[in-house]
Amino acid sequence: MPPTLPPPTKAFVLAAGLGTRLRPLTDALPKPMLPLWGVPMIRHTLEMLRSWGVREAVLNLHHAPGPMIRYLAAHPVDGLRVSCLWEPEILGTGGALRQAAGFIGDAPFWLVNADIFARPDPAPLLRAWTATRRPPIAVCWLTEDAGPRTVLCERGTIRDFNSPDRGHATFCGLQLLDSRILRHLLPSGPDSIIDAYRRAQAAGHRVAGVLEPGAYWADMGTPDRYIQAHRDTAALLGHAGETFTVPAAAVFPQPERDALRRLRVTASTPVDVLPPRGSSRAFFRIRREGPSPATLMAVRWSPEREDNRLYAPQTRFLARLGVPVPRLHLDNPALHLLVMEDLGTDTLETLAPTLSPARLLSVYRRILDALLPFHADGAAALRRSRIPSMPPFGPETIAWEHTYFLDAYAAGHAHWPPSRIAAARAALVRAADILQASPRGLIHRDLQSSNILFREKLSPVLIDYQGMRPGPVAYDLASLLCDPYVSLPAATRQTLLRHYCRRHPLGRAIAGAFPAAAVQRLCQALGAYATLSRRPGMARFADYIPRALAQLRPHAAAFGFPV
Repeated sequence: MPPTLPPPTKAFVLAAGLGTRLRPLTDALPKPMLPLWGVPMIRHTLEMLRSWGVREAVLNLHHAPGPMIRYLAAHPVDGLRVSCLWEPEILGTGGALRQAAGFIGDAPFWLVNADIFARPDPAPLLRAWTATRRPPIAVCWLTEDAGPRTVLCERGTIRDFNSPDRGHATFCGLQLLDSRILRHLLPSGPDSIIDAYRRAQAAGHRVAGVLEPGAYWADMGTPDRYIQAHRDTAALLGHAGETFTVPAAAVFPQPERDALRRLRVTASTPVDVLPPRGSSRAFFRIRREGPSPATLMAVRWSPEREDNRLYAPQTRFLARLGVPVPRLHLDNPALHLLVMEDLGTDTLETLAPTLSPARLLSVYRRILDALLPFHADGAAALRRSRIPSMPPFGPETIAWEHTYFLDAYAAGHAHWPPSRIAAARAALVRAADILQASPRGLIHRDLQSSNILFREKLSPVLIDYQGMRPGPVAYDLASLLCDPYVSLPAATRQTLLRHYCRRHPLGRAIAGAFPAAAVQRLCQALGAYATLSRRPGMARFADYIPRALAQLRPHAAAFGFPV
């Protein structure tokens, strides 16, 4: 292995940008001062550089420098001397570097954009400096995992920075530079570091490129990227599963803010961005201020899923039916946005561990009682209302859930052999035959504890029923009573099943189909947990797999299911 360049002790941080694409967030705040998990981005950058051995850093400032200067003065980074260089006029990445020539000296130094969040290993860039007999004039960090991918790099040498057709990598705005680059900057006026590289290449210098698979990089130049960076870095920065708070302007573009104005939502209204859920929707808690402060829950939904567009009309329908559902404050199908009452953070999943057995039993009985009009009267009322619903929960849906389980969990996660997968498939068919012959009604289809919230005095409210459709009632009961999020004792489960079945006119037949419904539902849940746990920021779903298997085993033997 070739020797490694000693870590540079100096860095120049480009922090003078106007942040135009992030307005109005950056109207009075420089972009590097925007917080990422409560810490300004500039702090993340400076701490990264210090960890690399940097002892002196210079920042160029232009737009709204006051907040940056005050922050740096009040929050010094231990072991790092930070200075600021004022730019009365924007000089670009190259012109700014020219102004810092007196600081740079003769040793290699780091140049980094302040509007990125990065977690690369500096060692590969330092090694690239000594990999050839003649050091390159610069080593640029590249990624193939994000961005426009316009950089063409061959055998560690960058051939073209702007090749949309042939490019495969993105320049990440972090580079290791030799002071020789100063000779290739324009003598005055604005200039670009990329243009300087091209001039250096034309003069015979080499610009190296380094790819680090798996190293995280995010350009937070737009509100969408700013929000996504929070989600992507949640686990990395110790905030997995947490919410984060940003101004409404970071979340809602102007057309959405116009629609929200009548709800007293402004660009500066604090908004909590909730962790991603297993659906194509994003959830935001709006914290309104004023004479009557209150919180609202906003949902942005994707039109790619038909069931998402049905949520609002189904909410109004269920409210008329007497089913406890959230109150709607705004429904704007054109913007794919709705706002409803905020029922807080306590779900049945989070409350269950805090309740005594008697209290928990009482809460579940209330939920089951609230389901009776849904199951017994809902299908006929839905036909009369002419409100669209999803296709019935029948053979096609059941077969889809089987495939979901067998592909995502059995083969993809647990790596079952073909013989075991074949046995599971046969057992699922046996359970499905019983389930399809059981009493039907309007069902929620995703009646798990995380989809049950509460108003005062533990009055339950159902959410997430956009899968609402005609189907076997036993499936909903299995979803609720065999929920891996809340592992009910077997005796409690049977007590609650009897409570419901005594009140439903077809209760005996529903109880008979319950084991088959449990097998069907729990296999669907295992497929979902295996799928979701592989997505960024959602690894926590893997924790529910052992619980689902434990719930499945008591029901599996009757169908020859090989758990």
